[in-house]
Amino acid sequence: MKKLVYLISFIAIPSILFAQKNGSVKGILYDSVAKHPIASATITLLQQKDSSLISFTMTDDQGRFMIDKIANGKYRLLITHVNYHNRSEQFVIDDSTHQKELGQLYLSDLSQTLEAVVVTAEAPPVTLLGDTVQYNAGSFKVAPNANVEQLLKKMPGVKVEKDGSITAQGEKVKKVLVDGKEFFGNDPKLATRNLSADAVDKVQVYDKKSEQAELTGFDDGNSQKTINLKLKKDKTKGMFGKVTAGSGTDDRYQGRFNLNSFQGARRLSILGMANNINADGFSFSDIMGATGMRTVSSSGGGAVVVVESGGSGGSGGGGNSGNIRTIWGTGLNYNDLIGKSTDFSANYFFNNYNPVTRTESNRTNFLNDSTWLYKQNSVTDNLNKSHKLNMVADIKLDSFHSIRIAPQLSTQDTRNTASRDFETLTKDGSLINEGSNRNFDHTKGYTFQNDILFRKKFRRAGRTFSLNLQTNFNGSNGDGTLQSINSFYKPAGSFLRKDSMNQRNESSADVKGYQARAVYTEPLFRRSLLEFTVSNGYSRSSSSRTTWDIDSKLNQEVINKDYTNDYSTSYGSTDAGVKFRSKGKKYEYSIGTSWQQARLSGKIIAGVKDSLLQKSFYNFLPNASFKYNFKQMHSLNFNYRTTTVQPTASQLQPVPDNSDPLNIREGNPDLKQELKHSVSLNVMAINPYKARSLFFYISAWYSNNKIVDSDTLLEGGIRSTKPVNTDGVYSIAGALNTSLPLNFFKGAIRVGSNFTFNNNKQFLNRKENRVRSFAMGPDVKLDLSFTDKFDMQFSAGINFNNVRYALRPELNNKYFSQEYGTEANWELPKKFYLSSEFSYVVNNRLADGFNLRVPLWNASVSKHFLKNDRGELKLSAFDLLNKNVDISRNASRNYIEDVRSTVLKRYFMLTFTYSLNKTGGGAESGPGIRIINR
Repeated sequence: MKKLVYLISFIAIPSILFAQKNGSVKGILYDSVAKHPIASATITLLQQKDSSLISFTMTDDQGRFMIDKIANGKYRLLITHVNYHNRSEQFVIDDSTHQKELGQLYLSDLSQTLEAVVVTAEAPPVTLLGDTVQYNAGSFKVAPNANVEQLLKKMPGVKVEKDGSITAQGEKVKKVLVDGKEFFGNDPKLATRNLSADAVDKVQVYDKKSEQAELTGFDDGNSQKTINLKLKKDKTKGMFGKVTAGSGTDDRYQGRFNLNSFQGARRLSILGMANNINADGFSFSDIMGATGMRTVSSSGGGAVVVVESGGSGGSGGGGNSGNIRTIWGTGLNYNDLIGKSTDFSANYFFNNYNPVTRTESNRTNFLNDSTWLYKQNSVTDNLNKSHKLNMVADIKLDSFHSIRIAPQLSTQDTRNTASRDFETLTKDGSLINEGSNRNFDHTKGYTFQNDILFRKKFRRAGRTFSLNLQTNFNGSNGDGTLQSINSFYKPAGSFLRKDSMNQRNESSADVKGYQARAVYTEPLFRRSLLEFTVSNGYSRSSSSRTTWDIDSKLNQEVINKDYTNDYSTSYGSTDAGVKFRSKGKKYEYSIGTSWQQARLSGKIIAGVKDSLLQKSFYNFLPNASFKYNFKQMHSLNFNYRTTTVQPTASQLQPVPDNSDPLNIREGNPDLKQELKHSVSLNVMAINPYKARSLFFYISAWYSNNKIVDSDTLLEGGIRSTKPVNTDGVYSIAGALNTSLPLNFFKGAIRVGSNFTFNNNKQFLNRKENRVRSFAMGPDVKLDLSFTDKFDMQFSAGINFNNVRYALRPELNNKYFSQEYGTEANWELPKKFYLSSEFSYVVNNRLADGFNLRVPLWNASVSKHFLKNDRGELKLSAFDLLNKNVDISRNASRNYIEDVRSTVLKRYFMLTFTYSLNKTGGGAESGPGIRIINR
């Protein structure tokens, strides 16, 4: 720790001592014809000798600009605007001239230029196009064969986490488009990890409005942070891609390929991958959960506080995911413009996903006046095979009417095997029970969804109508076995009895439903409108489970009525709402309410019992939003909404799930729907030209009739859990993040902190146990680019957790973890590249044997060769010190649990990558200024 502090001090002190840069340049821009000031023009300061970037800024509303902190030297000022021709000015800063006054500068409007005049424009590194931040990819240097993810890491205001998730302008990126089109659906990593950086010309970051907002022109608060990758012109006609194959020690392997064939609007992409190093390919969605086939373990809204050790694997794939995964699959994406009015896209995925998990758990269970200690070792082996087909056809009928049709079809085949050995002890170490169980289940399922959206614009601006119909069909069936042996002991520790269980079960489930919604907007005055909404939804679900007890001696099976049931339920709702929307030059707001009527009915046959369920709910659901733009990219957003949450089929189903005989779950047909109130406030201030940003976010929610768990501890250490409703459950969360440039090192420092407070409730033997948890995690990160061939990152973070229990305050606990990391990338002579990533995690105040210090070091060396550096040979090492381990803590329920999981350990891998490029030419990005150092 002291060494890290010394290192950071060593880095920071020179930036203070040597940053004596007293020069400045300023001026004011005017339109050469209209003579009015030009706002939002990009001013880029470059070295005269090599056009390397020094700084950049933007003109204000009066056309004024100034760049300060300039060292002595010869410079060129590049002035650009989307509506004007570029202009350059050269000047010198020296001891006699510290301040350079350029005075009034005039730009020529593009529309006033004769067509015969051809002007070659330089592209600045960052440009503002309205509310869109556009980066010129050619200004950011990356290694040959780098993917888009590595390119994004170089861009100011964009942050890429180790798991591949992207944050831009303080918000999580939900979509990555390619030339405005979806690329393999909505998973951003499929584009960023499979497309080459050298195929990209521009990167655009913006808030993509919802379908309804694009129709009306009023922001409805449902926008998504989106990145659009604009490809180079030569990449839109031809074929390009990449193939990687690798083999390693301990039988580790990796293979991946992507091929892209683009011809204008027709674009075909194929992906494939196979590995056993936890490098995930495609997002895996569990179809069975949608049909209610599996019991959902709900924590009732209480956050699970997790402390994880180690890094995420860096050069070696996923590191600490709590399991070791073998994955292989393929995908296909197709986009085309059919005729002149139909925009069509389709994608298909196949996934073979096989995680194997080995865990060691220590759990302290709370009783009213004592505690139990539960220890478990478990192994699970899950094999999931899935197919998924998505299609979208967006048809423009005419200038006022359009229709969008989006069907989805998925199938899944799952085989799960689990084995557990466990024991429960008193505080003094006496046995309460011990045993083992083995489970196997095989389930097949499908889901079909279709979404049809009709949109109509009227001649009067703001008057619109839309009709949306969504249908859903799910089905699944399966079978399984359970074998269990449990021994129970008297309070003194002597043997009491032994129970054994040998069962077979068959189950089936299906869900059918629809949701129809109509929206009509009517303009009021010049900047306001009324929005009227009506919707109706209905779903019907059924599930059945038959369980047989197997008598091996008599070779016969007998139905177990306690674990056999037939259950069906239907849920229907009708909503009607009205909302007023208005916007001014700097603000937008809305206020409205909706009325909801919901009906829940069901029929339950369990054992010899037959019961009916009939419930109705009525709610008014108010909502409001407000947005204020102080200036460009400086804004405040406030949102308030109310929603209802329906109990799931598994939560309503009153049949015990005994897959874990010591932890039995049972549904509750008397559950009510939840009513949730949510508020959020976020403030954003960004200067993309100076790489400065500030983000503040706070949110809270309160729930009436929150569904939580009620635990009953039975004789012999058996826990029975049932969901119940309760009030008084709420949560508050917030975050503050800022980023500032480090001019001396041409890097940046990011400082942030987040917190979460949860007020949860659980019930233990019918007594209320209020569980309050507070978590806070400050962190700091330094990004330093010493030269164009060497950059480093330093990071440090602390997570502090405090959990308090109303029933057993003496068990209140505080624990925390620390994580420090560094990463370096170095371009060596002869086209060699060296990368190193090191993290150090410290866990404190967990159970004995779980307080570990985990150093994780990954490194790689690579060599680029062949024509245009299309070949890459890389030697990678994962977990060089062989210390990797995964540890987590769950402290949000009626127990405290520490879990250690087996993860990938040290291995070495040699990979070869070849980049394919058969396009219309080998053009680089359009003329641009290369950022040698950030």
